[in-house]
Amino acid sequence: MLPPKERLSAMSNYNPYAYTSPQSPPQPARPAAGAPQPWQIGEVIGHAWNMFKPSWPTLVLTQLLSGLLSGIPNYVPGILVATRAVEMHSTEYWTIYSVCVFIGLVVAAFFTGGMVKVWCSAARGQTPQFGDMFAGGSRFLPLLAVLFLTLLAVLLGYVLLIVPGIIIGLGVAFAQFYVVDQNMGPIDAMKASWKATKGHKGNIFLFGLVSMLIAFAGYAACCVGGLVSVPLVMVAFATVYTRLSGTAARFDDAPPPPQGGYGYYGSPGGFGGPPGYGPPPGGFGGYGGPPPGGFGGPPR
Repeated sequence: MLPPKERLSAMSNYNPYAYTSPQSPPQPARPAAGAPQPWQIGEVIGHAWNMFKPSWPTLVLTQLLSGLLSGIPNYVPGILVATRAVEMHSTEYWTIYSVCVFIGLVVAAFFTGGMVKVWCSAARGQTPQFGDMFAGGSRFLPLLAVLFLTLLAVLLGYVLLIVPGIIIGLGVAFAQFYVVDQNMGPIDAMKASWKATKGHKGNIFLFGLVSMLIAFAGYAACCVGGLVSVPLVMVAFATVYTRLSGTAARFDDAPPPPQGGYGYYGSPGGFGGPPGYGPPPGGFGGYGGPPPGGFGGPPR
């Protein structure tokens, strides 16, 4: 405890209503985006399963609904044949079929933008929202362009004896993620995907085989298991993307720094009045300030 004379001196110099501008403590370090992170097939699938469990209703429903809506145009030619409106393999049939395939790709591109948001959110341990499924409109045109460009590149690769097509497909596998998640243009997204997958194409190929087995096992369970296996695989795929792109933790995902700084009379934290007149815990806080807050004064 301070001697009486020093205590009275400190009290006489203390202004309980003094206030200085708040000062925030140093911001905690945030993980840097862009640095690739290691990944293994089993670990990624285990991580995807852990992320899938708390958000399975949203992941299952968005996958089911987007798949149904995207597939509607593909059913039209079969319905027309079944109702005998057109003849199978006729000129009219192939014209309608081509138009429906194009429309199906356009609809799929729209929902892919939203689903990428859903999958990446789950892969990062966030809570995906059902409305995110419809949130891909702003990236629709570049996403549509990148889907056509990657499809064209893969087809050209397959013309060159199949193997180049597989390599190209593996190299641009994450282009759609770069378009949606990092707002890149189609060409830049394809370049970024190619760069990120350098040295990983073999593992990505094996991951694709394992993913196909998981999806097939789900569909083999009376097709009901596919409602779980397909979104699980897509969350795992998004996890691989976040690892390769170094965005498993984004700058905008970090929590805001705690507030604090210099307080005023009776504030919970900051610098206040002379020590010794409030409870020992608390800030350098004012007279009898509440307990929580920074550094307590010396004991009485």
